[in-house]
Amino acid sequence: MAYQTGMIKYKGSFKSIRNYTNTGDPKIYAGEKGGANRDLIMNNPAFVRTRENMSEFKGCGMAVKAIRRGLLQLLPEHADKLFTSRLEKLIKMINCKDEAGVKGTRAIRISLNKPMLKSVTLHEKRKIDYELKRQTTSSHPDTRNEATLTVNGLNPSPALVPGTPQYYRLVNHLSIISDYVYDTEGRKYIPVSPLEARSAIAYSDYIPINTPFSGELKVAFKNGTVLSETDSVLQCVGIEFYNRTGVDEYVLYSWGSMLVNDVF
Repeated sequence: MAYQTGMIKYKGSFKSIRNYTNTGDPKIYAGEKGGANRDLIMNNPAFVRTRENMSEFKGCGMAVKAIRRGLLQLLPEHADKLFTSRLEKLIKMINCKDEAGVKGTRAIRISLNKPMLKSVTLHEKRKIDYELKRQTTSSHPDTRNEATLTVNGLNPSPALVPGTPQYYRLVNHLSIISDYVYDTEGRKYIPVSPLEARSAIAYSDYIPINTPFSGELKVAFKNGTVLSETDSVLQCVGIEFYNRTGVDEYVLYSWGSMLVNDVF
């Protein structure tokens, strides 16, 4: 694929060449106009591999959309513009690991590849992550319907505190992610679990800046939530900064940092 490196700018197409950009990508790409139409792509035997790829990419898109729905309380404030593209790439890698499946209908077994999902980054430029990892640990029971964040002397470094907030508080968030399989009857990907995108969130008390915090922060799904083997739980932990405006009123000052702490 060609892309433009010079300063020439124009709108529309130039003879047989068209130019376009992708969201979040500063490059200007170039390609030839024309090509196969929809009827050829959907019916011609020469495009069998294209149809297989389209089917799997659509399934991966559904899985990514469900994950984002589970993170609705955190997005977009705690994620950068490229979070979705990083997530899409990772989910496609998980899709390709289903060696037993037939291309075009391979399952998306997130439950079998949890360490891969744990590596995804919500925001590339938030630098307080290492403090959270160093001074917090998490645990969960075998049922996986709750998680406890244990904090040991967390005190955000002044160099990493944005601006002049007066308080901070910790966030513990859980969301359920389902595996996806291809439904041959409906000819589309469907979630295995009815619990997909269910979430729960808990906040600590407001803590004055420059005050170390030690304690536990527990978050749990609503009573009666029973997870299956095809369910994965995504745990995100983070920090937010606030200013006080009244006796018991606080206003958000900055979103701080949020990281994927565990996938279990």
